Amino acid sequence: MPIDDLTALGQKMREARKKKDLTQQELADLSHVSVKQIANIEKGKMNPSYLILKALAKVLPISLDSLINPDIFPEDEGANQMKIHIVLNCIFQILHLTNSQLSPL
Repeated sequence: MPIDDLTALGQKMREARKKKDLTQQELADLSHVSVKQIANIEKGKMNPSYLILKALAKVLPISLDSLINPDIFPEDEGANQMKIHIVLNCIFQILHLTNSQLSPL
């Protein structure tokens, strides 16, 4: 992740934490991510793993989409989840049709 992206990620994390009125220590306790890691993420000094982002996103009022893509608008958050749901639904319907059309050997 480029430095600018890490800085944007850190700013979003800090804003989300403050929006929920949590200290870094409280966020650490709830997410099981260390205070040092949270501080480094918020300063843009750490490129967090997917597991760390996932743990923080469970506690904070923010989606993984918006953390990973700094250019995403709040109204677009979760749009990828809807796309995934639609694609999986289509695949399920295709499989169901294919299976129902098969004749026993």
